Amino acid sequence: MPGTVDKIILSPGPSQPEKAEIAVDGADHGYRDLRIENALTNEHGEDVKLKKGAHVEVTVTAEPKTSVATLNDKS
Repeated sequence: MPGTVDKIILSPGPSQPEKAEIAVDGADHGYRDLRIENALTNEHGEDVKLKKGAHVEVTVTAEPKTSVATLNDKS
């Protein structure tokens, strides 16, 4: 989905990364703003950061959740 970087949230401390807040076009109001770490890598392996106002394409993926069944054998 298309989106725009709304703001850059500076790191509160040296051990925490800067974040980028992205407004996703067309998303429901409660899901419109995404925050991600602003430490990315381009296709050449170089470190890059998003800038306020940048137009981005957002793709969300997830690993399929696996469940484990537990059997209780009381025989």
